[in-house]
Formats: sequence, C-alpha cells, structure tokens
Amino acid sequence: MVVNDARKKKVPQRKRRTRRRQTKFSCEDLLDEIVWEILIRLPVESLVRFKSVSKAWRTIISDPVFVRAHLHHSKQKHHNPLSFLIIPQIYLEPDPSNIVSTNIRLYHCSLQQQQQQQDDRMSSSAIATLLYGKHFQAGEFGLVSQMAHCDGLVLLPIDTNTYIFNPAMRDVVELPKSHRNMLQHSACLPIGFGLDASTGRYKVVRSFYYSSDCHHIAMGMEVFIINDDQDGSWRETLTDPPALISCPQTAIHCKGCLFYFIDRKIHSCSTRVLLRFSLGDETFGFTPLLPNMYTQVEDEDIIIHELDGELCATIFSKVQRQVLIWMTRDIPDPQWKCHRIINFSEPCYPIASLSHGGFLLRRGNSLFRYYLEAHGIKEEDTLDIDDLRFIGPTEDTMGHAWENVCWFDILLYTESLVPITPKASLQAL
Repeated sequence: MVVNDARKKKVPQRKRRTRRRQTKFSCEDLLDEIVWEILIRLPVESLVRFKSVSKAWRTIISDPVFVRAHLHHSKQKHHNPLSFLIIPQIYLEPDPSNIVSTNIRLYHCSLQQQQQQQDDRMSSSAIATLLYGKHFQAGEFGLVSQMAHCDGLVLLPIDTNTYIFNPAMRDVVELPKSHRNMLQHSACLPIGFGLDASTGRYKVVRSFYYSSDCHHIAMGMEVFIINDDQDGSWRETLTDPPALISCPQTAIHCKGCLFYFIDRKIHSCSTRVLLRFSLGDETFGFTPLLPNMYTQVEDEDIIIHELDGELCATIFSKVQRQVLIWMTRDIPDPQWKCHRIINFSEPCYPIASLSHGGFLLRRGNSLFRYYLEAHGIKEEDTLDIDDLRFIGPTEDTMGHAWENVCWFDILLYTESLVPITPKASLQAL
C-alpha cells in the first residue's frame, strides 16, 4: 500500500514538470513572435543596424521569409500615403546634346510629406530628400533610358550597360557585359525587369540585334537572374521575339509578364497589339491592346502601365480632348473596359489610385490629385516637380535646382531588404 501511494504521488509531479516545460517553450515562441512583429515594422535603415546587434537578429532579418513579409508590410505602409522616387536626368550642356550627366540621384518624396510642408507656412515649396546617389565616371555612358522599379529595386538602363540599385540598402550591382548585340551605334536597348513568382527570383530581360542594321528584323532576347549564385551571366532565350520591339523602350511589368510596344513601322497591322514575355516560362505572346477604335490615336498618345495590379492603357484623344483610362484583368485574352473618362486638354495618365477615391495623375512634370466625386482637381493639390527643393544630407535648405533637366523619372517606391548580390552586405557603402 505504501508503494502504491508513493507511485500515485509521483504522477502529478511529472505533470507539473511537463507543464513548466510547455510554458517555457510557449514563452520563447511568444518572445520570438513579438520580436518578429516589432522588426517587421521597422524601416530598412534600422534593420541594417540591428543586424549587428546579435546573431539571432541577423538570422531573422536575413531569412527570405522575413524579407518577403517585411516587403508585404512595406507595400501596405507606403501605398497610403503614396511614396515615390524622383530621378532627374540632366543634360551636360545648356544646348541639349542628348548627353546626360553620369551623376545619378534618387530622391524620395511622399504625399503625406508634401501635405505637411504645404500646411507649414514657413515652407515655400515641397521637398524631395536624397535617398541614394551614385556618381559614375565622366563619359561612362551618354544615354539613359526610362528607369523602372520593382519591390524596392531600381533598374538603370544605359547605353553601355545595366545597373540595379537597392537604394534603401545603399547597394548597387553592375550587370555583366554581354556581347550578343551587333548594333554598331550607341543605343539603349529594349529592356525590362520584374519578379518571377514561380521561383521568387528577379529577372532582367534585354533585347539585342543580330545584325548591325537595326532596320533588319533580327532581334533576340537574353535574361539575367538577379542574385543568382549559380551562373551569374546572361542567358539567351530558347526562342526569339516574334516581332521587332520599338527601341529604346523599358517594358511594363504586370502579373509576371513584361509588355512591349512593337515597331509598327516594320509590322504594319490594323489591330494594335503588345508583345508579351512571361518571366515564368520565358515564352512570348501577343496581347491585343484595344478594340479597333481611336484610329486617329498614335502610339505616342498611348501609355501602358500597371495600376492597382492590373494592366492599364491610358489614351489621350487630341480630337475629343479626353483622357480615357482602360483596364483589363485578363492578360492573354484581355477584356478591356473603360474605367474612367477625364475631360482634359493635355495628355496625362494615372500613376496610382488614392485611398479616398481618385487618382494621382502625372502631366508632364506635374503630379496632381484627381477627385472622382468632384470630377476635377484642386489647385493646392498640384505638385510641380520643377518647383521642388531637392535636398541632400550635406546641403542647405535651399536644395538643388537644375536648368538643363532632360526629364524626371517618377517611380512609385517601396523600400525593401531584397538582396541584389549573392552575399549582399547590409552595411552602407
């Protein structure tokens, strides 16, 4: 009987010890989850510093799962208020010679920041703050094509090579040279980049000419995978583009595909189509642009872009003095629907939707809010890029002002931890 009583007394002791171990384990899990939730809300600049705090934090911040989760949270945070980059391209001489400055500056601006500065009576104009700058050697390139952004990465296509930036991490990579292009004169080749969701890798896709004569229909395509520790070189696609692509041109990335205008001087067809390249299976196809209407509209009056995750075509009708915004959800067989008609005497296009209903439109070097309910804009909601004060960390409050601006690249921007090299350093350059 005594033995049995002793055995009975031991049972609850084991259970209590088990409960303690379970409680301790749960507390550790809870602590890790709290750290995760705190870190995921921090800006990239802070996470760069925190990587040196401990090995555990470095492991968390470097984890690809954390990088994707932080990117998702960053997209939500920067969409409202809208955050964007402004990159001025400057002529070297007052008399435009098509040769631009090799000093690349990426300035950051947001609608919230602009509104706060407008509310401040001491501020005479809005401010754009230098996020990252890269000074290339003089003469390293002479031509720059339109820049592009995807998940915190910025594409810089020039006539001599291609660069990828992660401005938040102050990281830059020069893509390797390729010798496939036979075109003799200097030109920015058709290019694009985006995320291949099937692999989680970012791909840069660039066209090249088989012949030294750009009027010959002989064009190929090559692909480079960013942060690829396997090969690290350009790879030619298995098939060539079925149509000649207009040059120069930076493709639009939407739903895992790149979209290009084809050269209508070479390919004369009654129906406008876009050349489509899938980043997943690396195949080509055609996407009909719009029904056979607006025949009087030229290609230069059509802007293809991504809006709220959908493919968008904005048309400016000079005859009707209207801006028509068309959108489609289906890529291979698009069903284009006219999303909005804006009575406007000048061409403009939406670069983003606003949370309260409306668009952020770009017209030349101006950004302005268009309100759907009021069917118009307010003068105080116009941001003239030419009037911005471009401020750097070592500059006074007067900022930069350029007289020889060729154009401004304006890119919606989301900062991210996405690495661009196999062993990307998070230390500032």
